[in-house]
Formats: sequence, structure tokens, C-alpha cells
Amino acid sequence: MLGHQPKRVEKIVCKVCGAETDRPEAFFLVTGFGYVCRTCGLQPVSCDVCGARIRRMTVTVFRGKIHCLACYRSEREKGEKRLTKEYLAESIEEAVRTSLAEAPEGYVLVGLKLKYSSKKTWIAEYEREDIFISRCS
Repeated sequence: MLGHQPKRVEKIVCKVCGAETDRPEAFFLVTGFGYVCRTCGLQPVSCDVCGARIRRMTVTVFRGKIHCLACYRSEREKGEKRLTKEYLAESIEEAVRTSLAEAPEGYVLVGLKLKYSSKKTWIAEYEREDIFISRCS
């Protein structure tokens, strides 16, 4: 099928040692990193999250860190784009202070509203920091 043929690459360069080839089957494609040659792909590296020793060809680079498959799955599952939390507060000033102080790590406060049919419950909406920066830059 013509629409499903892979894109032809003229020259592939190893991201680790700089070796060049024009045969894509001689190199591994590391997700989030790029192509690595066979010798560099077989080198052991350690996962930045759990410390497991794995081969470079089986890693995934996610948010600048090297992840093994198990850590990558767990990071993707908990990597929600948006979170909401509820806070009890008498005024909006107190709600803003509380929502900023208790913000989840790696998230930015993007909205605060009064819960429907409530006078003291506020809903804070947080967005992942990397998504917020890329969207607002």
C-alpha cells in the first residue's frame, strides 16, 4: 500500500557516536532520542527513574529522562494533562492562596471557580507545566 511505505532517509547518523549509514535496518530508533547504531544500542544504560540497567535500544526518552518500559508506562498513566482539586475557603483571596500553596508538583494553576450551588467550595484547575509553557509561549 503506497500510503504506508516508510519515509526514505538519505543518511542516518548515530546520536551517540556519530556513525553514519544509509541503511535504516542497521540502526535502532530510540523513541524521543533518535537513531543509534547497533554497538551503541547494545550498551547498557540505567533508567533515571528506577535505576534498572537496560540496553539503550529498549529505552524511551520522556521529558528529558531515560525510562525503562515499566517506568514509561507508569509515567504516561499518571501524566494527566489537567487536574482539578476542591478547596474550602471563605473568600477568593483565601482560595487563591490555598490553591497556589497546595498545587501538585509539576502543575500550574490555570483556573479557579466557585463550585456550583456552593458558597465556600472552590474548584482549582491545574495544567501540566510543560503543556502550559508550550501552549502559552
